Parts: sequence; structure tokens; C-alpha cells
Amino acid sequence: MVRMRSVIAKGQEVGHDYRSGEERQVEVEAAQRPIQCLLDKLRTIAKAASDRKEYRVLVVDDSVLPRAAARTMLGTAAGLRLVAEASSGSEALQAMGKVKADLILMDVHMPGMDGAATTKELLAEFPDAKVIAWTVSESSDDLLRMMRAGCCGYVLKDVGPAELQRALWSAIRNESPVPRKMIPDVLRRVAEQTPLSHSSGTIALTSREMQILRGVAKGLPTKRLAQQLGLRVPSVETHLHNLFRKLNASNRGEAVSTAMKLGLITLADL
Repeated sequence: MVRMRSVIAKGQEVGHDYRSGEERQVEVEAAQRPIQCLLDKLRTIAKAASDRKEYRVLVVDDSVLPRAAARTMLGTAAGLRLVAEASSGSEALQAMGKVKADLILMDVHMPGMDGAATTKELLAEFPDAKVIAWTVSESSDDLLRMMRAGCCGYVLKDVGPAELQRALWSAIRNESPVPRKMIPDVLRRVAEQTPLSHSSGTIALTSREMQILRGVAKGLPTKRLAQQLGLRVPSVETHLHNLFRKLNASNRGEAVSTAMKLGLITLADL
């Protein structure tokens, strides 16, 4: 018996572990839990920090009053900061080279280089920027011209601070902010001017994607789509991503236009 104790003691001295493999695994996992918890917290903090990114805004308008209005409306906007103003297309190009803005509010009618021409020049040099038309014009011709130039949205100058900020955040989320009252007329114009294609059979949309496509055609924002369909916002965003991929579209306007060309939706869906 004395000899047995001596052997056990000797085994303990050299660190021999008499537990089963399962018992050792449980202890290792328990030791790792605090580390995993810490890593999860760090990831959460990092995500929160990225969500709080400040987006830089450039305002381009040949009139003083609209620039002053934009300055006031963006002055208290969390996450949005006005970094420069320009009174012409050439000034906008110079300013963009210095400030590298994420978002550009672009006047439509300017002497010399107008909004559409300036937008094309800016996006050719700074393709990651998002340009939103900023105008008093409710003409569908102006809207279509600016969208063809590369604008991702269209905002009327009579909106309040909350609406302007919502439009900018929509552009950041790769949506296409457009005044709802203008959407039916614009889409009808697109449908009337574009011959119907019969190749829609090559694009297979799920029933859910079709529901979302019809909602997008009516100008519904992501949150409203989620509410109407009983889905979470991330789920709607995933369906939108798949929809854009299948239609080879980079935004909502392109998706609806392509869908109308292919006959996937009609004027009755507007």
C-alpha cells in the first residue's frame, strides 16, 4: 500500500493526468469560454465602430441659397458631414480631388457644365462616390437624364432635413431615393420608350423576389417591404441583392427598368 502511494505520488510529480480524454476536453472548453466571450465582444465593438462611420458630403449648386439650406440641414446630421461646396461643375471636380467625398448632392441645371455632365465626369474619376440629384425640377425627363448619367437618386430641394438625410442614407445602402410622386410617370416613360423583350424566360425569379420587385416598382423602401411581407430587414436586403444579381442591375431603378424591358412586370404593377 505504501509502495502504491509512492507510485501515485511519483506519477503526480511528473504531471501525469489520470482523467479521461472527455474530462480534459471539457476543462479545455471551459478555459476557452472567457477568451471566446472576449473575442465576441471585440467583434461587436468593431462592428459598432464601423456602423458609426462618418460619410463625407459635397454639395454642388450654382445658387447660394440651396447650398446654405443643405449646410443647415446637414449641420446636425449624425454620421453625415458636409466637407465642401462647389458652385460649378469644374469647381466640383477640383473639390472632389481634395476632399474625396462619399456622397455628392448635385444640382441639375447649372450654366456651362450641367449636373448630368458633371456627374459623368465625377464618376469617371471617382467611381465609388454616390451622386444624388438635388433639384427643384419634377420633370421625368430630368430624372431620367440624371439617372442615365450615373446618379443613384433624385431629391427635390423642398424636402426637410429628415427627408434629405433619409435620401442620403438610402444611397449609402445602395437604394435609389426618388420622390414617390415621380416614380409612376418615370416608369411609364421607360416602358413606353423601350420595346418589350421576350427573353424573360432566361431569368428565373422566385415568388418572393417577384413580390419584392413589385414593391420596389411602387417605390417602397426596404423597411416598408419588410413590414408588408412579414420579413426581417436583412432578409429583404438579401432578396434585393439576389434580384439585382439576376437582373444585372446595380440599383433599384435599373432593376425595375430591366424587369419592364423583359416583361417581368408591367404598368399594372406600378
